[in-house]
Amino acid sequence: MSSRQLAVARKKIVSGIRQSVKNAKANGVVIALSGGIDSSLVAKLASEASVNIYGLVMPEVSVNRHSDMEDAVELARSLGMKYSIIEINRIVGQIFRGFPWRRFSPSERKTAMTNVKPRVRMIYDYIISNLDGRIVLGTTNKTEMLLGYFTKHGDGACDLEPLGCLYKTQVMQLAHFVGVPAHIIHKTPSAGLWVGQTDESEIGMSYGEMDSILSCIHDRKMTLQQAVRETGLSRSKVERISGLVKGSSHKRMMPPVIEI
Repeated sequence: MSSRQLAVARKKIVSGIRQSVKNAKANGVVIALSGGIDSSLVAKLASEASVNIYGLVMPEVSVNRHSDMEDAVELARSLGMKYSIIEINRIVGQIFRGFPWRRFSPSERKTAMTNVKPRVRMIYDYIISNLDGRIVLGTTNKTEMLLGYFTKHGDGACDLEPLGCLYKTQVMQLAHFVGVPAHIIHKTPSAGLWVGQTDESEIGMSYGEMDSILSCIHDRKMTLQQAVRETGLSRSKVERISGLVKGSSHKRMMPPVIEI
């Protein structure tokens, strides 16, 4: 994106946050702060919108890096926002201990167990939302939305997605443009769901590759073969991204209603 495009994106997102708070007659916003680039950028743009912000830092101790939590707290302090730290280990542990996991195979358990964590964080987001009359700002970008790389009714649950119009590579550009700390921008992207997890290793390619493919097949409506030629990437990578988009369509829609 050019400097002009970045300036326009910044202005529209800031204005959109401010208008959403006004339309909802809300007292402000609540943001889950992970110490990563997406939540840090959302917090920075919300501060530019001059809305009241409450940040929730919700680590899973022994899984989430301590440095990430320090970065989240430092960002909250630098922006002058209220924040709370809530360790989710205890409630996650209660859920794990209370469910009959042994009835299911290890492969079946993994996704279900990791999705518990963002859903617990969502509960806390909406507790603050209800108590303070705030709207919840999501931190999912366009790449993650199209790939379904978020937890349904977890980090995908919010009242507004400020970054939903930006691919991950564009998020990085805008973060540089608005002054998000460089050490946050250059972190290896991770959902922090288990020790050592990274987004790119889990999906099997870089965000640059993902965004190139998505731009072709989603924005420019190319066929898979056209996308292969345009990106110079392998057919298997293009097919993988296309499959993730199609397979996650249910995450981007309201539940269907059976007509009678």
